Amino acid sequence: MTPRERMIAALRFEPYDGPVPHMELEFQLSEELFGQRALMWGDYDNVPKHKRRDALVANAKLWIRVAEHFDYSIITGLHWLPVDAQCESFGIIRELSGRRFMLSVLADGTMSIPAGSEIAEVSFRMADDPDSLVAVQEDRCKAMCANYRTLLGAGAEIVFMTADYCFNSGPFLSPRMFRQFITPFLRRQVDVIHDCGGFAVKHTDGNLWPIMDQLVETGIDGLHSIDPMAGMDIAKVREFVGDRVCLFGNVDCSKLQSGTPDEIEESARYCLEHGPLNGTGYCFTSSNCVFQGMPMEAYCRMLAVRDEWSRGHTSAA
Repeated sequence: MTPRERMIAALRFEPYDGPVPHMELEFQLSEELFGQRALMWGDYDNVPKHKRRDALVANAKLWIRVAEHFDYSIITGLHWLPVDAQCESFGIIRELSGRRFMLSVLADGTMSIPAGSEIAEVSFRMADDPDSLVAVQEDRCKAMCANYRTLLGAGAEIVFMTADYCFNSGPFLSPRMFRQFITPFLRRQVDVIHDCGGFAVKHTDGNLWPIMDQLVETGIDGLHSIDPMAGMDIAKVREFVGDRVCLFGNVDCSKLQSGTPDEIEESARYCLEHGPLNGTGYCFTSSNCVFQGMPMEAYCRMLAVRDEWSRGHTSAA
């Protein structure tokens, strides 16, 4: 089976052959590893129009190289580009690598934790004029769903909705307010993604427990990143969601940054032992992303545990 096929099987809680699926929400070490910086908004805007196709091809080749090197099931790095450039990139990747990898979108129209400069205004509006804030969320959701239709129609297969809702201590909204300002719009996004034939994965850091029931009831296919630094235990999350949600996670990024080899291996093995359900419904990732400054040797040690574990386990849903 291809990495893409294994990932789709895991999302559907079906058995698969081969190693447990693997991906990262972002991989920020391409320049360190391959000597090439990924193409981003500002870079693309500064490329002359007659050279943009060549820039997109070079960028697509980079992400294919990253995916092949680490056996990723999903290519994620295209979200730094405008929507039209993402759509064109999907076609380029399919031309270059066929259907070996899933193609992804990283975007979310729901309300995330407000910036420090905005939080007072948002708080006042919630108390004094909640209807106007709901109207803003309606407009944002409508615009994002239009983008989803465009991107999924162009070849994307999985959407990571990336608005962060929680601190380490819990959500920035109470469960009651979360149900008013976020849950209906998250559910609408999931419905549109499903209507377009895609998979919907919710990403948020922090302690999710007070809103976990609401996240699951929206119909998400997957949950990322199950933040261990906020006390999220993947074994307890699996017990709660059962076979309703594929889990993506959650090797502790703090251990990958500064932990000992034994600590990295312990975190990786815990995820592999407790994330899957009957050997499926799980994708192996860090608890956030591979960020700049993470030691490459630490990430490679995490992946070595995956290789070792996968040799001794098979999917048997």
